[in-house]
Amino acid sequence: MKKTLLSLGMALGIFAACTSNNSEHQTGDSSAMKSPDTTAMPTNPIAGKSENCYAYIKDKDSILLKLNIEGQEVTGDLAYNLFEKDKNKGTISGEIKGDTIIAEYLFDSEGVRSTRELVLLKKGEQYYEGFGDVIDKKGKISFKNRAELKFDGSIIYSPVTCK
Repeated sequence: MKKTLLSLGMALGIFAACTSNNSEHQTGDSSAMKSPDTTAMPTNPIAGKSENCYAYIKDKDSILLKLNIEGQEVTGDLAYNLFEKDKNKGTISGEIKGDTIIAEYLFDSEGVRSTRELVLLKKGEQYYEGFGDVIDKKGKISFKNRAELKFDGSIIYSPVTCK
């Protein structure tokens, strides 16, 4: 009889503790029952590191892009080889915001080091380079207004195998 009462008492104690915790969540801290607040979360969460390569090839023009992504940060290499124009090659460094990469492109062309803003919009597995009016801010070429950029498909980077 003592064992039965002891078992029943323990069961009631466990039940009370579980019921107490549930009622606290329902009446006290209601955030435990809500969906997470996505405004505080990264817009494009990416676990770990990734390395991806892309290319634009059309007629005699080629552009090679290598992206190293870690979380929301992106770095990489970019090389333009456009027919009858100066070649340029350099590095990018920036961040991912949603489906967009906003980066600085630091490059060398004809012995001169330059910096310009680079914006890439991801659509499916491809990246579209954005174009728009630019201004020179202390030697760095930046877009006047990112909201007015055009991603018209004149340069589309498609996935390729990294070398």
